[in-house]
Amino acid sequence: MAEVKIEDDCFAPRKSVWVEYTGPDPFAFVREHRNILRPVFEVGTSSTGEPRWMWDWTGDPIQLYAHWVAKKSYSRFTTFWISIRTVGFISKAKKEGTFRMEIEPVLKHKISGSRLVVWLWWIYWYLFYNRVRQSMLLRCKDMANKFIAVIKEMYNLGAIQEE
Repeated sequence: MAEVKIEDDCFAPRKSVWVEYTGPDPFAFVREHRNILRPVFEVGTSSTGEPRWMWDWTGDPIQLYAHWVAKKSYSRFTTFWISIRTVGFISKAKKEGTFRMEIEPVLKHKISGSRLVVWLWWIYWYLFYNRVRQSMLLRCKDMANKFIAVIKEMYNLGAIQEE
């Protein structure tokens, strides 16, 4: 059985975009992430997850590391994945702090089957699917930018840092 996997970064040539914030209530997104992720990416609860979530309440400042993922199927062969990682600190006394959020959207293409099926799929890819893939990349980038706009509005941010 043959298998082909291709991953496209939606912010190519960059892999991710960073959003940084310093001010009051930096963990507002942590409380509201369920109300933000599902409507923005138009997915259900089963398509979002929190693979990693760590709080450290013992010291001052309080520390947070959180990682969220969301996925959305675009076609039989292609799935949109977005990974959101946040590192933040908040002072117990002042209730002010900072956070840095990394947003990494990816399109994952996967085809498996016999060698003949994979060979025929490459012809299909060349003749038709590559044009569809380009429109999916635009959708992927638009959804990620929509999420960034929501975060910018939530925290009244101006420009974002791209790496």
